[in-house]
Amino acid sequence: MIIPLRPRPLVLAAALTALSFSASSAEPSPAQIYSVQVQDETLKELERKADELSETARRTIQEFINLVGPMLTRFSRLIEGLPAYDTPEILPNGDIIIRRRHDPVIPDTKDDDGLTDT
Repeated sequence: MIIPLRPRPLVLAAALTALSFSASSAEPSPAQIYSVQVQDETLKELERKADELSETARRTIQEFINLVGPMLTRFSRLIEGLPAYDTPEILPNGDIIIRRRHDPVIPDTKDDDGLTDT
């Protein structure tokens, strides 16, 4: 069951009075100064934690690339070499023959691994 919220006149009047009182005073109260200081410290702490998190994520991604990159390079070279073979044949005795084509397609031998460096 949802109970609708109705602003109470006394609470609303007190809030408006406090708002107009704080707007009319030239200097912020000590509580307001402390609140701003706490907010600044909290924001600085959050920023520091976000920087640590982004640095950790960057290092993790770099380690993943260093680990998986060479495997992906070898796998891509294997895939590039597949056009050099005909489709497999299954003989009546169950043997499987994969014949090399007479005109094999030789993949480029340059050292490009397909990954971009950043």
